Amino acid sequence: MPSQVLIVGSAPVPGAASFYGRLLGASAFVIACDAAAEWCVTLGRTPEIAIGDFDSAAHGAPERLATAGVEIVRFSAEKDESDLDLALVKARSLGVASVSFTAAFSQRLDHTLAALGTACAAADLNARIEEPGFAAQVLSKRGTMSTVFNASAGDIVSVIALEPSAGVTLAGLRYPLVWADVPVLSALGLSNVALGGKVRISLAVGTLLVIVSRYGEDAAAGEGTFFACR
Repeated sequence: MPSQVLIVGSAPVPGAASFYGRLLGASAFVIACDAAAEWCVTLGRTPEIAIGDFDSAAHGAPERLATAGVEIVRFSAEKDESDLDLALVKARSLGVASVSFTAAFSQRLDHTLAALGTACAAADLNARIEEPGFAAQVLSKRGTMSTVFNASAGDIVSVIALEPSAGVTLAGLRYPLVWADVPVLSALGLSNVALGGKVRISLAVGTLLVIVSRYGEDAAAGEGTFFACR
């Protein structure tokens, strides 16, 4: 069974196929939601599992994917969970230690907020997000409570509370915090600036989304260098 899974949504950033292609190519196990499954194939990476109601997929997609050896997990369109939620449930059933999400955080605000909720629910699986414009990690008492990563001077780092959070400490940033309270969706941690070198972020209570923005070459490369240092 895989220790890590990449879950691919069906809302990629337009014009970023090279980013997604590199990310998919570096992933050992991929679960794709709905239309994302055949999109992954066009980028050169056949997913291990395709899941969802396939209402946004091209006609005949499940059959073509099954012929290519993909495990198909199909649900009715009338359901309470999103396809991303169902993919997370499937990943848990595989006994994975960590999950990453991609192509699920653009276009529609309602879908993006729900996708953030899914990432929050995966806090115990060291949930991460990889998109062309940013990389993110979920910190929570239910999982990883701290992170240390390398950042270049001037990198934009935001810390957004997804649940009421306390004991939040930020170091290596222009605007540090020491054991602070951060309300849900507060601007307190918005658009901080890395000093260069190691950035340390931790909390005692709640759930935080740590976001490092990618610009220029970082966005083009998409090599997932953030959050690699622990």
